[in-house]
Amino acid sequence: MTETHDEGAPDADADFTSRLWERMVPMYSLLEGRLDRVLTHRHDIGLGALMALGLLVKSSPAPLSVSGIAGRQGVSVSSASRVLARLEEQGRAVRVAWPCDRRAGRFTATAAGARLWTHARRTLDRELSAEFRALRFDERYAHVAARLCRAEDEPPAP
Repeated sequence: MTETHDEGAPDADADFTSRLWERMVPMYSLLEGRLDRVLTHRHDIGLGALMALGLLVKSSPAPLSVSGIAGRQGVSVSSASRVLARLEEQGRAVRVAWPCDRRAGRFTATAAGARLWTHARRTLDRELSAEFRALRFDERYAHVAARLCRAEDEPPAP
């Protein structure tokens, strides 16, 4: 059974969600840009490449496929392939032959890549902590306020 859509009646939940999304996307984009610049300046690796390297380090010694990295990062296989190729060129990752399918590329982190991950992750953690501490009170606790607003409509717990 399909529900009819009434374009004339504004949906308060949809409006709230839309406003929340409009605030979250720019905040996320700014944070991502700042982290990328800091990591590139201090460690010569961007945020996306560092996240891919982190996946390789965490999966070690088991290699990961390009599509596995892409799926976990939420990027296209083409994008993940380019990032992994750069990591390989820089000596931070190595392509591993896969006995079942020689066409399939699988990667693992090198020792240099693992060391870089360890150092750059500390920078990432510090920068993220500083950014979250800098959030205004309402930005930091927006999820609590949203939950309290929803609680008005819910019956009290027994």
